[in-house]
Amino acid sequence: MLRNLFTRKSSVLEATAVLATAYLVSQVFALLRDRTLAAHFGAGKITDAYFAAFKIPDLIFSLLILGALSSAFIPIFTEYLHKNGEDKAEAWKIVNSLINIGVVLLAAALLLAAVFAPMLAKVVAPGFDPERQAMVITMMRVMLLSPLFFGISNLAGGILNSFRNYLAYAIAPILYNVGIIIGAIWLVPRFGYIGLAYGVVAGAFMHMAIQLPGVFAHGYRYQWHLNWHHPALKRIAWLMAPRTLGLAVGQLNEVINTVLASGLGIGSVAVLNWAYALQSVPLSVFGIAFAVAVFPVLAEKYTLNRIDDFKDNLVRVLRQIVFFIIPTMVLYWLLRAQIVRLVLGAGQFDWEATRFTVSVLAFMTFGMIAANVIPLLARAFYALQDTKTPLITSAIALVVNVAVALWLIPRLHVVGLGAALSVSALVNMAVLLLVLNRKLEGLPWPAIWSAVIRMAFAAGVMGGVGYLMLRVMSWIVDTHRFWGLLVQAGVTVAVAALAYLVLAKFLRVPEVAMITDPVKTLWQKARGVR
Repeated sequence: MLRNLFTRKSSVLEATAVLATAYLVSQVFALLRDRTLAAHFGAGKITDAYFAAFKIPDLIFSLLILGALSSAFIPIFTEYLHKNGEDKAEAWKIVNSLINIGVVLLAAALLLAAVFAPMLAKVVAPGFDPERQAMVITMMRVMLLSPLFFGISNLAGGILNSFRNYLAYAIAPILYNVGIIIGAIWLVPRFGYIGLAYGVVAGAFMHMAIQLPGVFAHGYRYQWHLNWHHPALKRIAWLMAPRTLGLAVGQLNEVINTVLASGLGIGSVAVLNWAYALQSVPLSVFGIAFAVAVFPVLAEKYTLNRIDDFKDNLVRVLRQIVFFIIPTMVLYWLLRAQIVRLVLGAGQFDWEATRFTVSVLAFMTFGMIAANVIPLLARAFYALQDTKTPLITSAIALVVNVAVALWLIPRLHVVGLGAALSVSALVNMAVLLLVLNRKLEGLPWPAIWSAVIRMAFAAGVMGGVGYLMLRVMSWIVDTHRFWGLLVQAGVTVAVAALAYLVLAKFLRVPEVAMITDPVKTLWQKARGVR
């Protein structure tokens, strides 16, 4: 029974459901994590240092082999699985070579980073005072263990995705957030602020540990195997080079935003990171879940030269993401104050921090559709074994982000960083779509635009209904208290979402069936039981 859970092959729809559900649970834990941090430490020195300390470990992970592995590894690994049928020995040799090379390179880089941590802390947070700089150095050195665990976990996840088995892969982020919560609640009182870093490492270890049984269940056995000249290894390295640089650009973007925020006063780095975390909740549930689930399918279609099927799968998933994310954007804008107050508004998180976080989140909401579509578009290029285009678009987005941020910061303070992130994401998405359209010799744009316009109209009407319900509930419940605020937001979301589904159904948006069909099935089963 347990082995079946680790090895069962899922369809795209099943995989998406598993991933979306697990990511939703993971985001609940992430919100609990952020609320715990906000309540215990507020937007202050410790949280500023905590978020800044992440930047170098994340950058190293992205720069080296394992950080970029899944995008290049899955298409090649899938190809070898299909090429050799039941004989997976050659595929496992590739895995062992990657592990042995990756761990050695990653360990060496992490050791160097630990030695030069004082210099690196000044690079990522030049605006910090000496006390916060010292905190960054201490936490960074501990957190440098986490990329090693994440590197192995990343490869394990790529293997599980290649076999279209997603359960352990989906549970891993939940355990990572649990580790950080444990650090904030139980380790900080015992070890001081460094307990936050211990929690990050514990979460990374659990992220890795939950995926390894599935890999072994599929037949993997570790061996000291290293074949630098294997053709698959050369192809993976060739594909990974642009992807590695692309990830580095993304991490560099975050480092630059941290550098800029570090000079805007105490709490600015924390506010920017918390707003980004809140904006990223739908990204995990919709954008990442759909993109990860369809990636092996796209890679397989391209391997078999079934380009029409490739486009059909791509467009179908694109429409599904947009169906969910457009109303989510409207609800986020409508309930931005409620979201921040419910998630972060406790303990040491004061009104000034609340006000700034609400404003940053408001501007980040405009880029939410791009943030959720980009993972799918990028994976479409990876499936086509083109990792250069996402690199180029990421570089363009970086330049746009820095330029817009420098222009807006004097006018909007830290809020300008949130606006810049949205503008750069929209530019990234637009360029990816244009290039992909040319690469695939055209996409069915009339059908795509027709669906998007109907979804947007339904979401606009939903926004009006939601606004009215928000005002009505403010007269009924006490919104100065947590439970009153929760009831106000919950009822508003429920009524607005129902309005969106009814209108989308009336407008014949086929994606409504993703929600209505399972509900009908459950209803019929319930009636049958009776």
